[in-house]
Amino acid sequence: MTTQSVITGGAVPKRPEPRRPRVLPLGYTVGLAAVLLAVTLYGLLVEGAYRVPVGVRESLPETLRGQDMLTLLTVPILLWASVRARAGSLRAHIVWLALLFYIAYTYLMYVVTPFNDVFLLYVAAIGLASYGLLNGLVRIDVAVASVAFSRFPRRGLGVFLLAVGALFVALWLAQILPAIPGGVPEGLIVYDIPNTVHVLDLAVVLPLMIATGVLLFRGHQVAPVLATLLLVKMTTVGLALMFMNGFVYAGGGQLNVAETAIWGVIVVAGAAWLVVVMRRVRRVPDGWLRPGVWSTP
Repeated sequence: MTTQSVITGGAVPKRPEPRRPRVLPLGYTVGLAAVLLAVTLYGLLVEGAYRVPVGVRESLPETLRGQDMLTLLTVPILLWASVRARAGSLRAHIVWLALLFYIAYTYLMYVVTPFNDVFLLYVAAIGLASYGLLNGLVRIDVAVASVAFSRFPRRGLGVFLLAVGALFVALWLAQILPAIPGGVPEGLIVYDIPNTVHVLDLAVVLPLMIATGVLLFRGHQVAPVLATLLLVKMTTVGLALMFMNGFVYAGGGQLNVAETAIWGVIVVAGAAWLVVVMRRVRRVPDGWLRPGVWSTP
């Protein structure tokens, strides 16, 4: 009989089992969802929510309302993914991260449009989405999670991401380079202000897409997580562009058929790849999520 059993009257108390590490509290996502509901409904319902000063593209209000509609439709998916991720679903966790990526990207564009009454909520959306993305991404233990991606289509998806990344680098540079020196690219929202899409894509999204394609070929453990995140991001952004064009057309503007068709193809291809990828993600042990960003033994 051990000393501990003598002290406790013969019964050795069981040690409490360690709690499963969880993603950020559900209240975090609910708070972000509340911010998104406020800003999207403001943009869709309030007359004059998006002003058009001199020198700004006249279709800007319809464009932003199209974006608002798509963002509003993602809110239920964001909440569902948060609940399922907290229950231990790696698939749902990646969808949640991808939607946070989409939200941060989207509202970084909103903060450089004409000022309105919900500017601080745009800033809140960027902050909440960015911190959630950082926390949820770096806490994934890719060594454990790699079990889920044993049947991942690395080569085919790697080719797809490299091709899409290279295509959009070429498209954006084709708009930027002819304006140097002395001019400005065509199609800017504001005549002499750089296009935020060019900045975010060329600085962050497209390098990440190309790097992920290379990492897929090299068999890196983090590549499937990043690739799945990018597929969700690509699909949501493509849908947003289609919604934008639809709102512009409904508001009396001209429909850019070529652009809509290109984004339609990208949405279909991205969604098809996403279905293939999600069907091949296997169940993974609970240890795929670290307890914290700076975990201690």
